[in-house]
Amino acid sequence: MAKAREHWGSKIGVVFAAAGNAVGLGNLLRFPSKVALYGGGAFIIPYLISLTLFGLPLMWVEWVAGRYGGKRGHGSTVGILGLITKNNLGRLLGIFGVAAPVLIVFYYIYIESWTLGYAFHSLIGQMPKPVPTSETSEALKPFADFLKQYTSPSLEAYIFFWITFLLNWYVLHRGIRRGIELVAKIGMPLLLLMGVALAIVIFTSKGPKPEWSALKGLEYIWKPDFSRILEGKVWVEGAGQIFFTLSLGMGAMAVYASYVKEKEDIALMGVATASTNEFVEIILGSAIAIPAAFLFFGPASIPELAGAGTFRLGFMSMPAVLNSLPLGFFWSFVWFMLLFIAAFTSSIALIQPLITFLEDEVKLSHAKAVAISMILVLIGAHLSIFVPGYIDELDFWAGSFILLFFGIVEIIFFIWLFGPDNFIRELNEGSVLRIPKWVAYLTGTVSLAFLVIILLVWTFQNLPSVISQTGLGVWLGRATIFLFLLILGYLTILSSREEG
Repeated sequence: MAKAREHWGSKIGVVFAAAGNAVGLGNLLRFPSKVALYGGGAFIIPYLISLTLFGLPLMWVEWVAGRYGGKRGHGSTVGILGLITKNNLGRLLGIFGVAAPVLIVFYYIYIESWTLGYAFHSLIGQMPKPVPTSETSEALKPFADFLKQYTSPSLEAYIFFWITFLLNWYVLHRGIRRGIELVAKIGMPLLLLMGVALAIVIFTSKGPKPEWSALKGLEYIWKPDFSRILEGKVWVEGAGQIFFTLSLGMGAMAVYASYVKEKEDIALMGVATASTNEFVEIILGSAIAIPAAFLFFGPASIPELAGAGTFRLGFMSMPAVLNSLPLGFFWSFVWFMLLFIAAFTSSIALIQPLITFLEDEVKLSHAKAVAISMILVLIGAHLSIFVPGYIDELDFWAGSFILLFFGIVEIIFFIWLFGPDNFIRELNEGSVLRIPKWVAYLTGTVSLAFLVIILLVWTFQNLPSVISQTGLGVWLGRATIFLFLLILGYLTILSSREEG
């Protein structure tokens, strides 16, 4: 007799878990940087249009796919897409929804471990102090040196990587209800509380100049520059941010949805997940990092800090600001624990698709599925730690290209192959919200066209430079992706023969 699939223990638990899947470092660091760089309030126009046209619709697609597959004993996208085509074409396309999240976690888990290490250093008062100077680069130099030394990698970084890795293993081994859900029910409220506390501290603090206030920093990034509204890059970046912030196209949301009960209100849960994520991103994401930088370094520093990427904003300017405040060590600790919780709830979600694939398709026990998954993560993480260039290669293919490609696949399968009528019927089953049929056609046409355009533009802008790159890390990254897809494909074909 087949073992019954596990279910989430409560509605709030699944919403927090799904929101934890979506909420990550990008909400608190990538979003405010994009707003500051691409027209402030003008950036929000394509951002919100993208949320409406394909963000929420694709979120519903993944909830529908997950619950539909879960009711039939399949939680991974391999099994779910196989149910639609009833042949190996769907199953083989589904491996992209298993491979992408695991390939991302190969490097994400190492960056996640930095936040835990930095939190520890902050708590014991061993973070550097900012240099009192009007030059932003000079003020941040101690933090730049610290980041370079810590991630070289140092022995400390390696120890905190192992702590982070074992925490992920432990939670995933405990399963859906006693592991992932429990972490989400504790972690997400704590994340929201810490985010609000940091925002209050920043907005009630005084910087070196009266005209440099956090409120003016908020105004700086939200003031719309409508001259940029017609720039194609602003629209691509706005749409891309929605896609990545909601964790779409990577199969993880569908996996989480596969563990809901048969009559669960997935339409409402999709809205609740997106709303929680957007609160963290728009409210907390815009109220912490950039206003804090404006408060202490002034308006001239914002383009430089935002353009330098999330590492400089999160691991350099924020600790520099917080360590300048009374009880700075504590607020720096809160900041990095906030980042750690955001990253931790995402990393366990990124590993779960492979675990579910091994359980549902390969028919391994939960303990074996977790062990094999974590050993693969350990190997990939060590390549990310010690091989330069490896992270960038994985990030382009798994963290960008495959996600966009697989989002297109999901829409084609669950709108057109599954059928608009079946999609709406499945979405509305057990739902308080009644989603009209035109939503299915909007998703299958406008959302699909939007994603195809983003993929083409993204590929056109980035593919030539990526392909031209060489080096050990580049070739190892490509070999990892190819080998991983090959192994998943072999296991998929093997499992389908055994079922047949």
